[in-house]
Amino acid sequence: MKAWPPKPTALSAASLTRGHLNDLTKALGQQMFFWGRDVLHPSGNLLIRHGFEKHESPGLKGTSCYRKAWAGGVIELHGACAGWYPQRPESSVGFLFIRTDRRCYAHRESQPAIPGSYDYEKLVSGELGLLGPAGRLFSEWLVNYESWIYHECGPQHRQDCHAMLARLPAGRPWLTPDLALEWLRLFARGIAVPRAQQMRHPRAA
Repeated sequence: MKAWPPKPTALSAASLTRGHLNDLTKALGQQMFFWGRDVLHPSGNLLIRHGFEKHESPGLKGTSCYRKAWAGGVIELHGACAGWYPQRPESSVGFLFIRTDRRCYAHRESQPAIPGSYDYEKLVSGELGLLGPAGRLFSEWLVNYESWIYHECGPQHRQDCHAMLARLPAGRPWLTPDLALEWLRLFARGIAVPRAQQMRHPRAA
């Protein structure tokens, strides 16, 4: 893995656009498929191996969610949504991605959303000043997870996931895994982020 630049350029509020959040939304749509493949990995459920606890979903019947404490809150993953929920919502902004909406939201809820039953009055999708920090925080966790996947399984696992997604009739593949991880790193660290379509030259994960 290449060393990260020690002095990244700060991402100003003005340089964060709705287009960047659209890119993040596409990244998470692809990531939802990846997590599904991780659950079915031949060596065992990778989410469990990474430290997640499996719970029965309180919303959609017959489904499960995965929960893990992180950064003074909890990450929860489900096939319908994924988010981070702070223990102290009065001082931290949470994040939620809803798959069917293809949209990211900021919130101040400490309890995970019920998949398929969302209180939209408590979700914010139009304020970049809230969505930017919330999205970067969730992306920071995702970069950590994807880096673990890379070292645990090697690059082929994600390459196979991406190829499988591309073959699906309704698949929505985004950037290749190496470029996707680089984009997420830039976004998470607040570096001047290019739009996804500008990512042309792959680098080692």
